[in-house]
Amino acid sequence: MSPHQRRSGSRSMLTTPHSRRSVLRGSAGVGAGLAAAGMLGGFPLTTAAALQDAAEGTPGGTLRVGTLGEPPTLDEHQTTANLVADVTYPMYETLFAYNANYEPVPFLVAEYTASDDGLTHTMKLREGVTFHNGDTMTAADVHASVTRWSQISGLGGNLFERVSEFVEVDELTVEFRLSEPFGPLLTALSNNTQGCTIHPKAIMETGTEPLTTDDQFIGTGPYMLSERQADAYIRLTRFDGYATHPDPADGYAGAKHAWPDMIEFIPIPDEAARVAGLQAGDYEIAQEISNDQYEVLSGSPGVVAEINPPAFEDCFFLNWRSPIMGNLAIRQAFQAALNHEEILTAARGGGDFVRLDPGWMMLETPWHTTAGEEFYNVNDPELAKAKLEEGGYDGTPVRFLSTQEYPFFYSASVIAQQQLEAVGFTIDLQVIDWATVIERRAQEDEWDVFVTYHGQVTDPSQLTLVGQMSVYPGWWDSEESLALADQLLSESDFDARYAVWEQIQEKIYTEIPVVKIGDASLASYYSERVGGWTPIIQRGVAYWNLWLNDA
Repeated sequence: MSPHQRRSGSRSMLTTPHSRRSVLRGSAGVGAGLAAAGMLGGFPLTTAAALQDAAEGTPGGTLRVGTLGEPPTLDEHQTTANLVADVTYPMYETLFAYNANYEPVPFLVAEYTASDDGLTHTMKLREGVTFHNGDTMTAADVHASVTRWSQISGLGGNLFERVSEFVEVDELTVEFRLSEPFGPLLTALSNNTQGCTIHPKAIMETGTEPLTTDDQFIGTGPYMLSERQADAYIRLTRFDGYATHPDPADGYAGAKHAWPDMIEFIPIPDEAARVAGLQAGDYEIAQEISNDQYEVLSGSPGVVAEINPPAFEDCFFLNWRSPIMGNLAIRQAFQAALNHEEILTAARGGGDFVRLDPGWMMLETPWHTTAGEEFYNVNDPELAKAKLEEGGYDGTPVRFLSTQEYPFFYSASVIAQQQLEAVGFTIDLQVIDWATVIERRAQEDEWDVFVTYHGQVTDPSQLTLVGQMSVYPGWWDSEESLALADQLLSESDFDARYAVWEQIQEKIYTEIPVVKIGDASLASYYSERVGGWTPIIQRGVAYWNLWLNDA
């Protein structure tokens, strides 16, 4: 019996998303409606106690966050990088958002209607939502923002391949008119990395090139950009004109309360400095701390250390357009050479922080499958050597991009380098800052392998290697796999989509655009001064509902 069958009694996606006409108003009480419509994320449901009682916070003060580096842009449409999303979460908002159960629920949308055939999606916007520049959000702003996002984002592009018309029905209503169903529509509009954030029309009409000036970084969120100095700080101040959602705070949805006067993001590339700064009280939250610091910080006075559920899949992307990794036999050698347990232990600390599992959709989701597992964690040096010979590898250095700003990336890369060199690869490990990795991985002639992770997602279309298959760096462009990805997006019925997803995961292991090492958890590290903390952080910290207890 497959994992799919075992979970069939409890999974959320049971029926065709548009098997009935559904009208959703706000987010209160829509969980059941979305379940009936087949639009839930599939993660274990939380209890009412998990909802944030954010209305009882303490106003005032500055919430300081130690980050691992300077984000390359504040233009959320441009990149999937968490380094960007973490800073822009409080600034920008989307039409739909994930609640505490990872269900997409209306956010900037007040009322959502889907036709019986799944081809017409009507969204009435909330009234009185204000941008940071004082303008009121209208359908024209939404139309311009969604259109720009669709021209930049691979997921947005996939959606708009199926959009016959995207129209402004009236001043507060937009409508997607599709040529065929698009199963992950609401998921796509809820995504909060390279999210479809909404901005003033005048800014969106400047084109698809990255926004660069501070007066362009305008959203509808509870915090607005006030000041930034490269490599020193990014300061967001409370937006007094914020139109909060009428429903209770719930995951990334519902009410957002801006308790601190300011959120200050401080780039600190050195992990030891981030650890010391948290211990000293220089900031209240420290991001991207490696798991080997857990014992130290869990015993530090005034510091809270909590191990989170698995939320990341560590992986190595391979460049199909490079002369080396464009060769299937060499990719097979790369796959066969790696001992995943050794890599995970070095990178993440082993134990409660890691899990060996072949599934690209996590074990906790209804999408989990073990398809292709015979090619996972192969750890066969002799096979790797044979495949290198078959591929005619001539010792040309493999340009392997990594960084020390994410210590676990560096550790994983060093162990992988040792294993690969042991079977005959020559590895040119290029250790650079993460912003440069992001910049260089977009250039097909600049690299052969880069290390990264993929965060927890609620639908396989959100995996960059699937939803942006031939667009995301690595440029996986197998004709068969592209056809399967297209079918996954076009289907609405869960069972039909699951069967396609199993085939795609099999292709990942046989065509090898990427090698998954395993599942990983991180710990959250924050000061006891922080109130309102919630475990719903797998897709980023919800800074807006935090406060300082002693402000």
